Amino acid sequence: MLELDTSLPPGALCAADPGAVGAALKGALWWHGSEQHMPLDPKTGAVSLWRAYDGGPPAEPTEPNQGNGQLGEAGNMTGLQCRAGVHCGLVAEDVTPNAATATLAVRFYTPPGEDARTLLTLNAARSGNYLFLSENAGVLTAKDDNGRAEVSLPCPSGDAPRLAIMSLHGDQLALSLGPNRTDVQAREHILGGAASLFISCRNQRPRLLKTLGAALILDVWLFPGRALLHSDTPGDQRSLSALRRHHLWADA
Repeated sequence: MLELDTSLPPGALCAADPGAVGAALKGALWWHGSEQHMPLDPKTGAVSLWRAYDGGPPAEPTEPNQGNGQLGEAGNMTGLQCRAGVHCGLVAEDVTPNAATATLAVRFYTPPGEDARTLLTLNAARSGNYLFLSENAGVLTAKDDNGRAEVSLPCPSGDAPRLAIMSLHGDQLALSLGPNRTDVQAREHILGGAASLFISCRNQRPRLLKTLGAALILDVWLFPGRALLHSDTPGDQRSLSALRRHHLWADA
């Protein structure tokens, strides 16, 4: 028997239960992969809705997603199972009134030999630009469609889920993956205005099939108006720690 005379961090005894870190993530929108939060269409068996944890706005199938997104499992992991070249996307409409400052995070698993490709997109369609996160050929990339900013990091080679965090603050973009981080500063603000969050795709268009990969998307977070990787405030640092703690103690 292992006995410790010190307190364990929150979540250490309850695996990936959202309640273990929920308080530290207050203010975030969190789509947590579970059968409870991802009801299935009785006719197609596809995910008909991804309910946000703790009452946030749901993510719904995009127009091209005609019964394609499935509830997937790998070991003890559950989430949205995407298929390469097939539109399995979901969208949470108008989830932030001003996309100039925001943080996106995603916990995902890419099966060996596959590419996740598009994971998340913050689409400020009215301003004519969007920022997306993708994984291809072992490289994780965050960039915007208008070519204002781009950052990349190599993905670990191990067969395990990953946690990626992308932080946007005006003309600054940062990306972290595990212990690694990279930053870039653009010549102008990268995004602005109201934006929608797309999961596993970039927009409502039925084409762009080469951007659609085979990830199992386990958790998605959006922090509207907060740039966690660009902030030293105690609240933002607690949120970063909570994201990493959830990933650490999640079943793999």
